[in-house]
Amino acid sequence: MARGLRAMAREALDLHTDGQNEESLACAIVLARANPDSALALNLAGTLHVHASSMAWNDRAPGDDEAAAALELSHHRAALEAFSAAARIAPNCVMTGVFHAEALAANQRFADAMLELFRVLSTTANHADPAVNHVGYDVTGGNTAKSRKIDALHKARDIMQDLTAMINNDVVPIKAARLLREDATVDQVRGGVKLLAETYPYSVRAQLLHVHMELEQVRALDQGFRRKGLLRGVLALISDAAGKFNSSHLIALFHAKVLFALGDFDGAERECRRALRIEEPTDPSFDDIPPAVSVPGADYESRVSYVKKQLRILLKRIIVVAAVCWSSIKTTQHGERVDRVISVRVDKLQEHYDGIDQSAAKTISDVVRFLQNQSSWSFFVCPNTSCHGKKFLDTESLWVHMRKKHRDVLWDKLQSVLGSDLYENTSKDDDHPFDAITLRRDSDQHHIFHLPMVQPMFESLLLSPSVGIQAEPLAEMRQRKCREGAEIIADIKKKLRMLPKDELSTQHEELCFTIHDLWLKFLKTSALDHREVILPLARSFQWIQMKNLIDLSAKDLGRFIGGADIDIMSGKVPAAPDRNVSVVHGSKPSHASNIDKQSGENLQTENLQPLCSDKTLKDGEKCEESEVHVVDSNSETMVDQRSTDPPIDVHESGLNVLAGSAEVELEKKGDS
Repeated sequence: MARGLRAMAREALDLHTDGQNEESLACAIVLARANPDSALALNLAGTLHVHASSMAWNDRAPGDDEAAAALELSHHRAALEAFSAAARIAPNCVMTGVFHAEALAANQRFADAMLELFRVLSTTANHADPAVNHVGYDVTGGNTAKSRKIDALHKARDIMQDLTAMINNDVVPIKAARLLREDATVDQVRGGVKLLAETYPYSVRAQLLHVHMELEQVRALDQGFRRKGLLRGVLALISDAAGKFNSSHLIALFHAKVLFALGDFDGAERECRRALRIEEPTDPSFDDIPPAVSVPGADYESRVSYVKKQLRILLKRIIVVAAVCWSSIKTTQHGERVDRVISVRVDKLQEHYDGIDQSAAKTISDVVRFLQNQSSWSFFVCPNTSCHGKKFLDTESLWVHMRKKHRDVLWDKLQSVLGSDLYENTSKDDDHPFDAITLRRDSDQHHIFHLPMVQPMFESLLLSPSVGIQAEPLAEMRQRKCREGAEIIADIKKKLRMLPKDELSTQHEELCFTIHDLWLKFLKTSALDHREVILPLARSFQWIQMKNLIDLSAKDLGRFIGGADIDIMSGKVPAAPDRNVSVVHGSKPSHASNIDKQSGENLQTENLQPLCSDKTLKDGEKCEESEVHVVDSNSETMVDQRSTDPPIDVHESGLNVLAGSAEVELEKKGDS
């Protein structure tokens, strides 16, 4: 019987292939009614109804749009009825599930279509051979059952990807625009937006719109307990979205701003930096939520640059507000909490780095041991690579080592040129003697690094907020100093060979001055002060401690963090051209008044492709390296330190005032 059914289905399909579409569809309908438990017959009927729906609209006569749309709709509904029955009969047939999902989408039931695709793709065992339930495979032939199953899964994934994009880019923005334009109460709008987010959990726009509307409620409240409670609810929403859509810059920006508004400076900073590390972020125009939020920029690079700029502004705002809060805390609180920031316990510092960078933890341990044994932070390294950065406590021992282990006929000449300057103490010329950190013991006899000055920490953070305070690993620093020292020694030897025999000549005198300067440079280069390594490590930890202290102690953060801090950017209500939503892979919705079965709304379409301004960002706003001149902490010379962050002109309301306050506080040397 089953074999006869397949033969009859093949005959009906052959009629369709020969162009006898009406006869073919009539035969398929009769076959499906006679065999209601056959997925093969039902799939054939559904497939021919889909073709008929397309023909109804494409072959309509002039002025016959209404009748054509009605006929198209009836075929879409008939196709859905057939594919729904087939999917119930053959739930493990991926191809049947795909056709069912397309039919749901063609009938404007997008959420149901996605659920069907999720169901099909989550069924990992015992997939049926698509050829069993689809007579069309008799025509193509040649493939194996295994390859047909694989192809069906690929098609399901492609359909899901396209449908997800269409829902996010067309359906959700249309409904969002309608919700925000309707004459409804705030609670009704919030309810509609919440339902939209629940209906389309895979849409970034739906989630962002929900978060945006909740933030609008927060902004309407005065500072207080209720405001913070609502913000915590928003944080739960946006944190969940950040976990699902981890390549979205906009989600990250919302997330970081909510964390910041709640006083979680550490969380906000980490989220900003995570976002800035995303190599290929989603185009913000695919995630924004017009009319509520729209990202400006004429192209992908400009839009990404714009959001990155907002993330960097927020990072700098965190630092500035933290500086002001710290000043406030120091004037109102004393004792253990403040000491916890300016006095960093060595064991806690090691414990912190043990979890994130064990080489840094070992460096801390080695430095403390060296300091206890030698009562000094500094040593000199041999420039010869065979010594692997061997340590020497003073210039004399370094010179003796070089003469004995790395013999050279030029050493005697160098010693005669330098005389007493051979052992010159370079540290006396250093105007930055690292007084900012000392090793001592607290009242419980724990070793602590004492860092009473916080101004350098804020300066380091503001220099490159995207990456924070960076520490050069000790091993790399030793290698660098060896390499640079060897280059200077080679230059010294070159100058020694050029010395004329006439010691009274001008050339001899000039070369001696040059050699003296080079030797002084060599000694400074070869000197390694452990505080160069420890300071950045300790300050990074100090910054974490300070952020936690502010979260615990600054009860009046509302003075510094207001409604403007949860603003993202504003957009305009889009126009609503009269065009229907297109459905993926050739399945098209009816041109009649299509009703979304879940919401009961008529889905008239709008063109939702990137709703952003045509203005591009200024060149200065691109993510380019900016050059910052700072004093090298190990010498008097000025060095060009490259910041990974571009220069930012901050125009946010209130930020300049806060920055000014912070600068005043930071300039009070006694305060920090």
